[in-house]
Amino acid sequence: MFIRKLIGQMDNKQLKVLVIEGNSKIAEDLKKELISEGNKVTVSGSTEQGLLRAKAYHFDLFVVNCGNDGKQGFNFATTICNEEEYQNTKFLFTFSPKVNVDVRLRKFEHRFDIIKLPLDVTELKIRLPQLLAEQSQKIQDTKAEKPRPTDNQSESTKNKKVLLVEDNPLNQKVLGMFISKLGFEHDVASNGQMAVDLSNATNYTFILMDIYMPGMDGTEATELIRAKENNGSHRAKIIAITANESEESVKRCYDSGMDDYLVKPFTIEKLKDKLV
Repeated sequence: MFIRKLIGQMDNKQLKVLVIEGNSKIAEDLKKELISEGNKVTVSGSTEQGLLRAKAYHFDLFVVNCGNDGKQGFNFATTICNEEEYQNTKFLFTFSPKVNVDVRLRKFEHRFDIIKLPLDVTELKIRLPQLLAEQSQKIQDTKAEKPRPTDNQSESTKNKKVLLVEDNPLNQKVLGMFISKLGFEHDVASNGQMAVDLSNATNYTFILMDIYMPGMDGTEATELIRAKENNGSHRAKIIAITANESEESVKRCYDSGMDDYLVKPFTIEKLKDKLV
């Protein structure tokens, strides 16, 4: 199965997943997809029930709806991580479109990712293996102090600006740190429409474009940006950020007008090679 191939460390055992979701339709969709990938799935309708189940049975992954206030997912995670057996556990937090992401997650030291609802199965198939992979970017990297650019970096990046298009707050922070460390100024767009609007107002040298985003995705945004550029002399270098390097996915990126792509997770050295 797609996910099982990327977690060989599990020694071919079923991945035990606890889904905490009060909406029965969303819970059923998540359960169906996770089971189709060979996992064993348990569903709880509330974080209170989830805590009881987690203490009674061991789980490898928690998929938690963060509630109407955006806080109950973090509260659940910090509580369960006090248990010794869950020190290395991973979390996938789900948020309704109108709910703000809990800012405390920026300091959360356990592996996690975020998906906006309604559920996009394709996005889940791409984000989840990356979350489970042992070699993914460490969250501790986000704590690194932002260094000042060297004189050479200042010269090579002078008058060059980057637009980072990424809907995941954690990825925004990590990639933003990379961009700043390389000496570039940058803006952040959290969705495709914002990327189009910002690119219309600013001549960016580079645009790092996430492919899978709720609403307008990265390829749609790229097509609109290119259409606008055709009326002028400026043309940004647009680099896809994707976890899917299949031939079909890469072709779709180039067909939309992108110039290059980076496969997540990537190092700051690989990003530096692209920003030339």
